[in-house]
Amino acid sequence: MQVESSERRMSYVLEYILRKYGVLIATIVLMIIFSILSPRFMTTRNMLTLLRQISMLAIVSTGMTFVMAAGGFDMSVGYVIGLVNITLALSLKAGFGTFISLLLASLTGIAAGAMNGLLVAYVGLPDFIGTFAVGSIVYGLKMMITRGNPVMLWDAPKSFLFIGQGFLGPIPFPIIIMILILIFASFVMQYTRLGRRLYYIGGNPTAALYSGINIKWYRFLSFIISGLCVAGTSIVLTSRVGSGQPLAGEEYLLDAISAVFLGLTMFGEGEPNVPGTFVGAFLIGMLTNALTLMNVPYYFQFITKGTAVILAVMVSIISRRKE
Repeated sequence: MQVESSERRMSYVLEYILRKYGVLIATIVLMIIFSILSPRFMTTRNMLTLLRQISMLAIVSTGMTFVMAAGGFDMSVGYVIGLVNITLALSLKAGFGTFISLLLASLTGIAAGAMNGLLVAYVGLPDFIGTFAVGSIVYGLKMMITRGNPVMLWDAPKSFLFIGQGFLGPIPFPIIIMILILIFASFVMQYTRLGRRLYYIGGNPTAALYSGINIKWYRFLSFIISGLCVAGTSIVLTSRVGSGQPLAGEEYLLDAISAVFLGLTMFGEGEPNVPGTFVGAFLIGMLTNALTLMNVPYYFQFITKGTAVILAVMVSIISRRKE
């Protein structure tokens, strides 16, 4: 009897560890495997490159975390990144300067988030329909403005280029931006009324409504935050590439969703959480980075990301059922 009880207890502990830290364990295991397959993978230079590459994904995924914590979904992020990118490039090209251009870019992201929030929270459209419609409008706007042509920034201010290309000592500046946003967002989600109410709304909207929480307002705020994070990603992206690209950012939608779902099982017991989202973003970026170093065909990366999403969702569903 004692042996059976001990085995059962051990089985429960292992199951709990895998359920809660499975993504983190998988990330560490893959890092070991990739370091064996490619000697360049674990070098300091490549790790800094990897973190700089995922900084933009981590920022937009953080915004998605707020929306999903409230039980929502944002299908427009990829298109909005492109619109902010074009807005920023045109502002700089018109000579508005770094500060005004960054302000206009941020307001563009916030405006898109507000439109999503109005349609979903107040009009009552389903998240998928409302945000996809906004994404479609945004796509049409940026193509109408640019006619599909890039906006080159040959004389961009150095202060602007520093955002995506500069260094603080040996550390790329985008990594610093990412860390600051992650710390602040994690604090907001865990220790403020906003974060607690978003989780309450996402977990049980009916109970939240009867407890007097203004569900519409908080869901609206979650989309505003997502729009602001989208703007942050686009600012870093525009500074990195030094131009406005009409199709920029469209690939971030799947990656952001993947990052949040991969992080669902970490630290938050099946709830979207910022630390888990970062680990998810790191895992996705690591897969892309390692496969590129090993000269794996580009199309295989999409297969890998899609598989990662399926596995993450399955793990999340199984863990919720067992709880």
